[in-house]
Amino acid sequence: MPLAATQEGEASGSRYPALRRGRSSTTAAAAAAAMFATTDRSSSLVHKRRQSGGSQSAHRKKTKRRSASNQRSNKRKRTSQEEEREDEVSSAGSSPIRVPHIPDEVYRKFDDPDTWKTIQKAQADYNLKLARRMAYPTLNVHMIRASMCVLDDPELVPDHESARKAVLHAAQSVVGISSFVGGKLLARGCGFWIDWDEKNKMGTFLTTSRLICTKSPSFNCWLGQEEYDLDAEVLVHLWDGTTKSAQLQYLQKHYDLAFFSVRVDQPVYKPSFNDGVKRADHVLELGRDESSFLRISYGVVKYLNPNLLERYHYMFVQGADPQPEYGNGGPLIDFGGKIVGMVNGNTRGSFLPSSILVKCLHLWKKFQRIPRPHLGMKFWSIKFIDLALAENILRRCNIDDGLIVKEVSEGSPAEKLGIRAGDVIECFNGERISTTVELENMLLSKCEDESDNLNSKVDVELGVFHIRKSLWRSRTLTVNVSDDGEVVDPGVRYPFGKGASVSSVSPSEPSETPGSIPWHLIEQTEGDTMVDTESPAYC
Repeated sequence: MPLAATQEGEASGSRYPALRRGRSSTTAAAAAAAMFATTDRSSSLVHKRRQSGGSQSAHRKKTKRRSASNQRSNKRKRTSQEEEREDEVSSAGSSPIRVPHIPDEVYRKFDDPDTWKTIQKAQADYNLKLARRMAYPTLNVHMIRASMCVLDDPELVPDHESARKAVLHAAQSVVGISSFVGGKLLARGCGFWIDWDEKNKMGTFLTTSRLICTKSPSFNCWLGQEEYDLDAEVLVHLWDGTTKSAQLQYLQKHYDLAFFSVRVDQPVYKPSFNDGVKRADHVLELGRDESSFLRISYGVVKYLNPNLLERYHYMFVQGADPQPEYGNGGPLIDFGGKIVGMVNGNTRGSFLPSSILVKCLHLWKKFQRIPRPHLGMKFWSIKFIDLALAENILRRCNIDDGLIVKEVSEGSPAEKLGIRAGDVIECFNGERISTTVELENMLLSKCEDESDNLNSKVDVELGVFHIRKSLWRSRTLTVNVSDDGEVVDPGVRYPFGKGASVSSVSPSEPSETPGSIPWHLIEQTEGDTMVDTESPAYC
């Protein structure tokens, strides 16, 4: 049949193995003959030696020379045979790939079942061989995405070579992770190695607790309503292409952290940290997709005040994917390859800065958990609010730094001390605090210093400006220390829906009730009561 189709084992691939096998057999026979010949010569020498009355030393020298010569000859023969076997193995299955050619006259026989089956088989063999070839790392181009070209943009990355080295260096620590509940995929993300136990051959990696979060009924992280499956199956996709099961070591809900361990044969790469990340730093976000291919995103660090639904210990990246498809739990690195944060992806490109990460890792290694004082308040930084609002505060209150209290939890020690929304806290334990990240570092440092109080309470000295009385006061706040997620609930439920009203607030008599909202922040829209929790009202 006039059909040319390249298949493994045909044409160029089928004759040569047979020839090689023939040569191998011939060589083996020659080697055997040489071996027997050597044996005969040795026997003859022994017989002559017994009959000879000459010098024994001369015979020994001759025997040694002949033995060495025979060994070199046999070594050359063995090396030749090994090389032939290596050639045979390297040639197996590597015949050139050819696109099946179907002559014109064959097209006229498409109604012939045998011809059609032959064509299908040829095409299937070709596709199979093509797929095998594309599986080789040097030929696989399926992983290429537009995001991979970020390093090639000279406006974003002026020094391409240093950025490339930094990414390849840090990528050694990044692993892909999948979680399953009841055999069904729960989440996919990534993490990075943080520890290696040489004795037990165990590696520990850090990732986001979202990996095992099964339920999050509220957008408000401060309500603590998330549910986690501590027995979820977690698979880590290692650097060598293997997949292994990981075991949960510790879950930290407040910082959205999960520590897992996995048995590995080789030491893991532990990255270094740069805890000095600041505004306008250029960073790269690393992640791995479902095939464990590296994904890269570029961004610039910026400061933002958190919305009231998210934790206040985050920093943000502008330009990177605000809700990364592959990077959740992965590292954010600088152009030196050091980690500056962990990608969180809650909102607006948020990430946990490395200054907090380093303290969390230190506490975990020291206490096997990460405790922190629960202040029962939410804050905004004066540094990051709109400049016109900051000027208004400075003009009317003579304050240009500190943290604005946005919400106070109902029944908390802060509420009992008289701290209310709108008050300004300028210093904690005698230390001036300008941002919520600085506040979080201070709280973690206090836990490091007071290890005896990890299961009880600690005192926090506050310098408070009471906005309603325009007075500065020093207050001692005694709060609980816990490694659970902090809950801040003002205890007020605003009615929503048509015909709803807010009876506790009036435009002529603003309420001083903790958690109440000023009248000008409430608007009526088509019969629905709407609350603008983002509009700041300070003085």
